[in-house]
Amino acid sequence: MDKEKKSLFLDTATQIARHWHSEPTRTETQEQLHGRRLYCSRYVKCQCKATQLNSIIYLHNLLLKSEDLLQAIQKTTEWRFSEEAGSQLTSAVLPRIVDIAYWISRKYKTYEEQVDGLRDLIEDAWETLFHDGIALPLVDETGCVYAAGHPKMGVSGAYEPIRVSCSQKDPPECRIEEFWENHWDEIGVLAGMDIDAIRARPKDTGALDEVKEYAGRVRGRGSPHGKTCTFYLSDAIVCLESTHCPEPANVHSTNKKHFRPLCEVLGIKCEPSDE
Repeated sequence: MDKEKKSLFLDTATQIARHWHSEPTRTETQEQLHGRRLYCSRYVKCQCKATQLNSIIYLHNLLLKSEDLLQAIQKTTEWRFSEEAGSQLTSAVLPRIVDIAYWISRKYKTYEEQVDGLRDLIEDAWETLFHDGIALPLVDETGCVYAAGHPKMGVSGAYEPIRVSCSQKDPPECRIEEFWENHWDEIGVLAGMDIDAIRARPKDTGALDEVKEYAGRVRGRGSPHGKTCTFYLSDAIVCLESTHCPEPANVHSTNKKHFRPLCEVLGIKCEPSDE
């Protein structure tokens, strides 16, 4: 293995898959990462916090008012339990909660142990898992403030979900404008990319259309904040963050249909490959 391929920069999907996904995905991901030097970023951590930590909070809150994990999972399929969970339950939440419940059920057998285990995850164990095997300090080119704050427990024992809005024009510490100034050529490449010419497969052309549109907006001096940063250009940001590791690092993502095409356009190597 040459030096260029010894290190990996993990995206949000891989960070979640290596600990939380059910088999065989979890083991396959861990095997792909084994023996490699691993890097990640503050930006990716904020993305995980907004999705995975909040999903842990939802499951914890539902379990407090359920007989067991199965009933808590079943509640996530019904919108009427959103208040009980602490936030609106959407279709995107269910798969994450199922994975978290499976993780909890493997480690803890009794109801009380499972509630305590979820509470430990909310307080700090989720962060320990995120940092597991990752070289520190985290890459920090964006100064991301998405999902800022810490979980707060109410008098009922339920937690308030982390606020995930990032709509301020210029939030404290955020350096996303500076990030794109430093990657002005790359945002131009994304804004002008020929999607039909991209050879990488699988390829989500709808997502690439959005990347192209919002890259063009940033290139035209539109605001890079809000969903432009946290959603539409998030994968592109992660790809480019990998170039700021202390040593050459390939991007690793289980989200192949988004990252393989973007990495091809940006000239960045992406794993896993099908070779």
